[in-house]
Amino acid sequence: MRLGMRIALLAAVLAIELVGLGFFIKGFFPYKKSIPGFASQQDQPKDMSGRLQSAYGTRQYDRLVIMLVDALRNDFVFGNSSAMAYTQERLRSGDALGYTAKALAPTVTMPRIKALMTGTVPNFLDAVLNIAESDTSSSLKFHDNLLWQLKNQGKTINMFGDDTWLRLFPDVFSKTDGTSSFFVTDTVEVDANVTRHVKPELERDGWDVTIFHYLGLDHIGHLAGPDSPLMKPKQEEMDHVVRTVHEIVTRQDAQRQIEDPNAKPTLFVLLGDHAMNEIGNHGGNSQLETSTVFVFMGQGIRGQPIADKGKNALSALLAKEVPQINLVPTLALLFGVPIPKNNLGLPLADLIRGYPDEERLWLLQLAAHQIYGVIQANDGDTSELDIEDAVSSYASNKVPVDCDEEHGSVSESLKCEYTRALTAHRRFVDSEAARTAELAAVAEREYYRFMEHANSHLSQAFSGYDLGAMSTGIAIFAVAVLLLFGLLQSYSSGNGGIASFRAKEVRVSLPSILLLVTYLISVLSSSLIEEEHQFWYHWVQTMFLLRLVTSATFSAGFRTFVQMCLFRIVRAWNQTGQKWTGEIDIRHYLNNSHVKLMWGLVIVSFVFFGACAGWVHKSALVAESTMVTQQRKSLFMRGTTPDSIVNKGKGRRRRRLAYGQRVLRGIHIAALANALVYQMERNSGWEALGISKPVWMAIRWFTPTDLADIARFVYLLAFAAIGTGVVCAWHRCRTGSSEPAVASTLEGLVGMLPVLTLLARPHNIPVFGVFMAMFILFFPQLVPGMHGLDKAAAVAQTDNEQHQQQQQQRSGRHCGGWRLPPLRPSKALVHLCLVHASFFVLGNSNSLASLDLSNAYAGVSRYNEGLVGVLLFTGNWAGPLWWAAAGLAAFALTSGGSGTKVRQLQRLVEWLVAAHLWQALTLLLLSVVVTAMRTHLFIWSVFSPRYLYQIAWFVAFYLLFGTVGSIAWLAPIM
Repeated sequence: MRLGMRIALLAAVLAIELVGLGFFIKGFFPYKKSIPGFASQQDQPKDMSGRLQSAYGTRQYDRLVIMLVDALRNDFVFGNSSAMAYTQERLRSGDALGYTAKALAPTVTMPRIKALMTGTVPNFLDAVLNIAESDTSSSLKFHDNLLWQLKNQGKTINMFGDDTWLRLFPDVFSKTDGTSSFFVTDTVEVDANVTRHVKPELERDGWDVTIFHYLGLDHIGHLAGPDSPLMKPKQEEMDHVVRTVHEIVTRQDAQRQIEDPNAKPTLFVLLGDHAMNEIGNHGGNSQLETSTVFVFMGQGIRGQPIADKGKNALSALLAKEVPQINLVPTLALLFGVPIPKNNLGLPLADLIRGYPDEERLWLLQLAAHQIYGVIQANDGDTSELDIEDAVSSYASNKVPVDCDEEHGSVSESLKCEYTRALTAHRRFVDSEAARTAELAAVAEREYYRFMEHANSHLSQAFSGYDLGAMSTGIAIFAVAVLLLFGLLQSYSSGNGGIASFRAKEVRVSLPSILLLVTYLISVLSSSLIEEEHQFWYHWVQTMFLLRLVTSATFSAGFRTFVQMCLFRIVRAWNQTGQKWTGEIDIRHYLNNSHVKLMWGLVIVSFVFFGACAGWVHKSALVAESTMVTQQRKSLFMRGTTPDSIVNKGKGRRRRRLAYGQRVLRGIHIAALANALVYQMERNSGWEALGISKPVWMAIRWFTPTDLADIARFVYLLAFAAIGTGVVCAWHRCRTGSSEPAVASTLEGLVGMLPVLTLLARPHNIPVFGVFMAMFILFFPQLVPGMHGLDKAAAVAQTDNEQHQQQQQQRSGRHCGGWRLPPLRPSKALVHLCLVHASFFVLGNSNSLASLDLSNAYAGVSRYNEGLVGVLLFTGNWAGPLWWAAAGLAAFALTSGGSGTKVRQLQRLVEWLVAAHLWQALTLLLLSVVVTAMRTHLFIWSVFSPRYLYQIAWFVAFYLLFGTVGSIAWLAPIM
C-alpha cells in the first residue's frame, strides 16, 4: 500500500471517530430536561385553613443583598485562622446565622450560580461552557429562576462583578458592571471594580435586589493556593465589605421603618459558589472543594449566641451542613414569590421558624407542592394529588403507616409520603388548641421527610440522556477500532503489523499486550479512574525493570537502573488522585520549608536546559562539518577539487546553515533566560534567594519591563525559533545532510522548554530536567564527548534491541505452533507509558479540580477563549507534550539505516496507527462504561470528568499534536 493511501486511510478513520464522538457527546451531555414555563401564584395549592391565599402576604423581607465571594471555603469564615473578624463577631453574638453550604460537582462558577438561582442540579456540560465567555446557549432566560420571580414582582435588580451573571440572566438587571472571571492574574482590580459600587449603589434609593460577586479570593487560590500570604489580606478586605454592607442596610432599615411602619427589612446573604482544594483549584467533589458558606444577616435573623470567644467558637458551623440549593426555596418563601418550577431544594428550617405555626406549615405546603410537581414531570405515571385526597384519606383512616414497605416504585413511595404530610397538616388544622404545637411539629416533620426523600431521588435522576445518539456513537467507535486494527495488520507484509499468520508469530511484545489489557480493565472501576496515576507509575517501573533484566550489556542495564531511580524521585514530586492528594510530597517541602532549595533547583534546571541546547546545536554543527570534510576528502581522492562544492552552491548553503544554527542556539538560550526571569519575578524568587533589589533590577534591565511583555517575548522567540528551525531544516535537505530529522527533532525538543517552563509552576520546573536526563540515558551518544550526533551508534543500538527481540522470539516458547511475543519492551512502548505518567507526575489527575489555570494567562492582556484554551492545554499537558516530542526525536534517531525515506515515513504512520488504536480502544470502552454507569452515584464526579479528559487526549493530544503535528514536522525533512 502506498504511503499517501495509508495517510488518507488514517485520516478517514480519524474523521469517522470524530463523528462518533459528536454523536456520543450529544447523547451524554445534553441540556437537562426541565419543566417549561414560570411558576405563578395561580399554581399554588389551596391553604388547608382557607385563610392564607397568597405567599406574598407572608413575606418577611422587601430588599435583598447577595454578596458572593468566589471560592469562599467554610474555614475561611468559620475556621480558627479566618481573618473575617466582623463576620465571626456577628455569628458569635447571634446576629447572624451560618451554615456550611454543600455544593455538588462540578464545582465551577456557572453551574453553581445556576444551582443557587434555580435550585436544580445543573448539567455537567456547564463545566465546559464555564470557560466560554461568548457562550449564550446556557442562558436561563427561558428557565424559571429566583431572579425572574423577583423581577416579576416589580423588584429592581442590580449586579456588580463576575459577568457570568450577565450571560445567565439577560434582560434581568437594571444596572450592571461586569468583570471577567478568567483573568486570574488579577487579584486587586477585579475586586476594586466591585467595591467602588458598594456605598454609592446601596445608599442610592430605588434598588430592591443588589448582587456583588467578588473574584479576587478565587484568583489568589489559583495562583498560589489557600495558604498564600495574600489570602489573609483578601479575607480582611472581604470582611470590611461585609461590615460596610451590613451597617448601611441596618441604618437604612431603621430609617425606612420609621417613615413607613409597614416596610419590611433587608436580608443580607454572604455566600460562596464553591470552595477550593489544598492547592487552590476546584471543579471536583472533594470535601474541601464542596464546602462553602451561607451567612444570613438582617432583622429577624437570630442564631445561637456563643459565649465562648476562643478560636474554636465557630467550629460547630464547619459541620452544620445544608445543600446549597436550599437557598432558592428559602429566599422565595421569605420574599413571598413563587418557588421556581424545577427547584429541588428545601426551605431552611431555621429561617422560617419565626413564622406562626399556621403560616409556617402553609409555606412548607407550598414547597412540598412544588417538589411534587417535579416528581410528576419526571414520572408521567404519578397522579395528581390535592387537598381533598388527603382529607379523604384522613377521614377514612387510610393513611399508610410505612410508605417504603407498602409501595414498590420510588414515585409511588414519594406520593405516599406526600399524602402523609398533607394528612398531618389537616390534623393540625382540625386540632384543638391544646395540641396545635405538637401536631404542627408532626406535620413539619412529615413535610421535611417527604421533601428530603424527593430531593435525594430527583438529584440522582437524570432524564436527559439520548441513548440513541450514545449507541450510535459507540457503534461508530467500534467501526473505527476495527478499521484501525485492520490498517495496522495490513503492515504485516513487512516487519510490522500485529501478527503474521503466515509466519505464525505475534509481532507485538508481551508487555504491550498486558499493558493494553490491564488498562482497559482499569477504566471499569471508579477507584482506579481516580487513582490512574498509580497504574502508570507501576507500569513505567515495570517496563524499565523488563529492559533491565533483558539488557545485553552492563552499561545498558546500569543506564536503565538510573532511569528507574530518577522516575522514583519524580513520582513523589506531586501527590495526586483522590485518596492521597493531601499527603506531604516534595512539592510541599519546596514551597514551604525549602523555598531557597526550590529556586536553586530552578536555576540549575535552566542552566542544564541551556547546556542541552548548546550540546544539540554544537553536535549538529560538528556533524555537518564532519560530513563536509568527508565529502571533500572523497572528491580529492577522485581528483575533484573541493572548490566544485562551492561552485555547486552547497558550501554556501552549509555556511548559512552553520550561521542559522548559531542563531537558533542564541534564540533558545534567550528564551530560556526570559522564562527564568518571568518565573522569578512573578513568584518573587529573587527575594527568596536574597538577591538585593538593585542587583535584580540590573538583571531586569535586559528583559522587557512588564511581566506580561516578558511572556510575550518568550512566545515571540518561540515563533522565531520555529521559523529559524524551518530554514535550517530546508538547508539541511538542500545540502544533502544524511539525517536532517535528527537535528530538527532534537532542536524542537529543547526549543519547547522555554514555553513549557514559562507555563509551569516553579516547583515543577526541575521535573523537566529529570525528564531530559532520562531521555539522554536512552541515547548516551548525545552526551558531550561524543563527536557529533552519533547516528550510527543510535541505529546500531536499535538494531541490537531488535536483534534481541528476534532472538527471544525465535528461541522462546511456542504455543500451538505460534511463537510467543518477545518480553523486552521497545523504547516506543516505554515512551507511551512516560507520556501518560508524566501527566500525573506534574500534579494532574482525572478531576477537573486539578486543571491549573494559574499560567493560562501568561502574556494575555485580555480574555481570549482560543488563546487561553491553547495555553491551558499546553500548561496542563506539558509533560505528555514533551515526552511526545521526545518520542519523535527517538524515532528520528533510531529510524536511519532502516530503508528509504518513504519506508521511514511508513514506519511513522504505522507508529501513529498503533497509538490511535490504543486511544480508540480506550474511548470505546470508556463510552460503554459511562453508558452503563449513567445512573451510578459517581457518574458526574468520576466518570464524566474522565470522559472529558479522554476527549482532550484524543482531539488535542493524539489527533492535533501527535498526528497532524508529527507528520507536518517530519514528513518534509525525512
